[in-house]
Amino acid sequence: MARKEQQGGGKSWIFWGVGLLIVVVVVIVGLLTIPTGSNEAEEPDEGLNAEGPDPSAQPVEPEEPAETDGEAPSRCEDMDADDSFPTEAPEFTWEDFEGTNGLALPVSEEHGPAVQEDGFWRCFSQTPAGAAFAAPSLFLDFVVSREYHAAVDNPGARQALPDDPPETSAENFDDVLVRGFRIVDSSDADATVRVWFGYPELSADGAYDFTLIWDEEANDWRLDLSPGEAPFSDLTNTSDFTEWR
Repeated sequence: MARKEQQGGGKSWIFWGVGLLIVVVVVIVGLLTIPTGSNEAEEPDEGLNAEGPDPSAQPVEPEEPAETDGEAPSRCEDMDADDSFPTEAPEFTWEDFEGTNGLALPVSEEHGPAVQEDGFWRCFSQTPAGAAFAAPSLFLDFVVSREYHAAVDNPGARQALPDDPPETSAENFDDVLVRGFRIVDSSDADATVRVWFGYPELSADGAYDFTLIWDEEANDWRLDLSPGEAPFSDLTNTSDFTEWR
């Protein structure tokens, strides 16, 4: 009986030993299959970048300032025009000035105004003839259209702005005729032009004396109203004027 018990205990020890060995093997295999990390960086969660790439990843180039509208006129292109002193009216056509009734201005393909938009007629040739075309146009830009950039910015120009509503200023020029011009003096930098206006309702004529300065930044003529409003005088003799015909 004692011998049989010893044999039975030996088999039991072998059975439990084999079982323990299997458990150890399973544990080792499990440990080997568990990831222990990687040398490569883990990819970030897409949810973190839902709004776009990290702004610090790439240098940001500064944006160029946007151009502002209405604050200053755009630069005019150079105009290749005859710069001789006009002895007669250059070739032109009549065009109605916006905002007035019955008032038309001379317009030249050679001397300007090359731009006619929003009541601001501008871009004239840097010539004596260009100054003759520019004087009445810039004057009406300033007085009727209230385009302050038609004149050089100075205290006199700010004082010369009409107090009346634009509609009232426009009515003052209804049916007025731009009859002629006289270039008193002219150079590449400035010009003095007398503009002959006719007033049929009054059966009278008058002239405004305009001083113009060449604005290098705008590449165009501008009124110089530093003394204030442009001088006006009645006309009884128009023989020294070049008439627009």
